[in-house]
Amino acid sequence: MLKERGGYLHKMKKLLFGLLCIPLFSFSACGKTISYTNISPKDALDVIKGDSKAVLIDVRTPEEFRVLRIPGSILIPDYEIKDKIADVVPDKDTTIIVYCRSGNRSRNAAKTLIEMGYTRVFDLGGIIDWPYDTDGDDEL
Repeated sequence: MLKERGGYLHKMKKLLFGLLCIPLFSFSACGKTISYTNISPKDALDVIKGDSKAVLIDVRTPEEFRVLRIPGSILIPDYEIKDKIADVVPDKDTTIIVYCRSGNRSRNAAKTLIEMGYTRVFDLGGIIDWPYDTDGDDEL
């Protein structure tokens, strides 16, 4: 009888240990959350100069883009980002830097890109904070 009781306790310990380990293994199997990163104008300029595959996306309107833009940027308005980004940036591991006028639309665009599976997304914020060269017509 003692032997049976010892066997029972041993089995219960193994079962309890196994049940406790399931959440640990499940947790360790989960991937890390990917999110966009805010980037300063200086760091963005360094990335643009150092990574020939990096893409600079202006998410403002065509009118805003015509008037003032960062050289080399590509216009994809925030309201078209879901439909057009795959044509411009098919590789989801490409470095993407987004900007708008003040930072609101670029933040939303960065979130959308992450939700779509892009892994290297940077939010520059607004062109109003860009201290470097710009292109454009300078009038509305």
